[in-house]
Amino acid sequence: MMKNGKKAKQEVQAQERYRVFTPRSYEDREGEEKTYWTRIGTAFKGEKSITILLDALPLNGRLVVILEEAEAGEETEGEDEVVLRKRR
Repeated sequence: MMKNGKKAKQEVQAQERYRVFTPRSYEDREGEEKTYWTRIGTAFKGEKSITILLDALPLNGRLVVILEEAEAGEETEGEDEVVLRKRR
């Protein structure tokens, strides 16, 4: 039996966590195309599904889901580098 939701909290912490972003392309001052990544949610992997909790909706309809461990600097072959900026 659950007491004050403690079991539910433990199960959520044990799940793989992901961050959800939406990319937006833009040109910098030199005319070079860059991508700005806006975090818009969090995702959790369950036994048979992935639950995505969005704080905002992407205007371009594109979501990118990144495993939190992979953010430390791993780059996937063929993917643009994701540079995450801390919020102030």
